[in-house]
Amino acid sequence: MSDSLDELIICSKCHKLHRRVKLPHKKVAKCSHCGNILYSSVADTMQKAIAFAITALTLFIIVNIFPILKVTIASEQTNLIVPEMVYIMFENGFIVIGSILLIVVLLAPFIVLLSFITLGVLSYLKIYKHFARKIILFLIISRQWAMVDIFTISILVALVKLFGYAEIHFGVAFYALLLFVIVDIFFLKTIRPTELWIYFDRKYSDRKYSKGS
Repeated sequence: MSDSLDELIICSKCHKLHRRVKLPHKKVAKCSHCGNILYSSVADTMQKAIAFAITALTLFIIVNIFPILKVTIASEQTNLIVPEMVYIMFENGFIVIGSILLIVVLLAPFIVLLSFITLGVLSYLKIYKHFARKIILFLIISRQWAMVDIFTISILVALVKLFGYAEIHFGVAFYALLLFVIVDIFFLKTIRPTELWIYFDRKYSDRKYSKGS
């Protein structure tokens, strides 16, 4: 009974129920009612996830090491680095804002990317299937907390107000941040947790699990 239910998929937009079929490489299945993309071929799902995760993690590290902006007001120059911005919030008593920034800008994105890379390792070694499933379930929840795109928009809005009376130089981290947002958005649209779940089921199907079964 559970196997037959695993072959069903519901459209996230119109909630029409479909039966899942095996797709050719690089093909997608769409809802017969509204045309919404239901899933794609899972053959290269993990490979794409790892590629995106490593790229995004590299950009994320650059964003958090180098200055995003160099702001000069009245001959005083300030370098804006993301971890320092969070620290300043706590130092000045803005505990709630600092905590939100810490979670949605630093912790959540890092944990999500690290989780995808961990899935890649588990997939390659074919171990700990049930732990991999728990990571996928965790990703469904935690991805909602990664809001670097919102943070980027807030920076751009602040820049509009600063341009009038401050000299602003964009640091390498600013461009890395923009690239990170683009990669992250494409990542979220391309890699679906349901596809990862199916991928792991098929990946482990011919193996008896001595670990984590």
